[in-house]
Amino acid sequence: MLTVNNVTDIKDMARGAVLLGTGGGGDPYVGQLFLQAQIKAGRYPKVIASETIADDAFVLSIAGIGAPTVIVEHLVSDKTLLRLLARAEAFYGRRVDALISAEMGGANSMFPLALSAISGIPVLDADGIGRAVPHIEMTTFSINGCKATPCIVMDDSGNVAVIEAVDDRAAEDLCRSITAAMGALTFGALYPMSGAQAKAFAVQGTLMQTLEIGRAIRTAREGGRDIFADLLDVLGSRDDRAARILFDGKIVDVVHDTRDGWHFGHARIAGIGDSTDECIVEFQNELTVARVNGRTVTIVPDLITMLDRETGEPLTAEMLAYGQRVKVLGYAADAMLRSAQSLEVLGPRMFGLNEDFQPMEELA
Repeated sequence: MLTVNNVTDIKDMARGAVLLGTGGGGDPYVGQLFLQAQIKAGRYPKVIASETIADDAFVLSIAGIGAPTVIVEHLVSDKTLLRLLARAEAFYGRRVDALISAEMGGANSMFPLALSAISGIPVLDADGIGRAVPHIEMTTFSINGCKATPCIVMDDSGNVAVIEAVDDRAAEDLCRSITAAMGALTFGALYPMSGAQAKAFAVQGTLMQTLEIGRAIRTAREGGRDIFADLLDVLGSRDDRAARILFDGKIVDVVHDTRDGWHFGHARIAGIGDSTDECIVEFQNELTVARVNGRTVTIVPDLITMLDRETGEPLTAEMLAYGQRVKVLGYAADAMLRSAQSLEVLGPRMFGLNEDFQPMEELA
């Protein structure tokens, strides 16, 4: 078990979550501030391995729902989180034994930790995708038959909706519509599951991975080492998953468009110095495809992240701006995401891209 009892670890975990969030999942800063305040008050989130819980334990996911551009404008309310927990336990008729992140994203990895700090309920070192995704049905939970509903959606004003959907695609549409009516940001208690399901269907070890990633970037920077060499070493140590820098350059054009509850757009990156190479990265909340000189080099569900080329700080999609000097990172997705069953839900065509998935190792 890890008790997160210092601000440095919180900042490292937030940094790592932004990288795994592939540009989406919300800006972690608001959740990070909330957690720092809890630590100063002597309330600490606890992270435990999935294997330590009983098969019949009750596990629940807590997530923010809405466009990342809206999430960053809101503070985290302990009253809202505790109200949501109380309402969920009353609705499901049992105590929540453990929390789990629906995805690894800047904000959505922070919210379960925030609730852990104020409730004492531990968070599993796992999540439902190992990255961030824009739709509720795009998780290993859903793909393996663990439904997102019945779920509870609540806003800061105390408005509550209980959703029971025929499938998770319908749940996505219903949650998105209700969230729009509640001011474009809600918190959801969803994916009720057993301990056995959490062990079988979640991507394991991802919260600790955020700590490893964030710590590697910070310590390399503080020690004057090559940030990206250290980072690639840490990423490559996990199940031999491929990781490489796809492009190094300057953003010369970026388009942001928030519509229908999502953040759409693209960034065009020119090569450094005399280079005539160009990289275009598209996003729908998360970065979905990177093309260098018109050729695809990484595509969903493999991970694409942009980092500041001087500091190594990962950037969310809404942070991207003209003139930023960045490195584009590609990172192979967990094997669970690359299965034929998963690609039916997570493949490029489900994001409106007119091509099939190819592993980034084959696109080198």
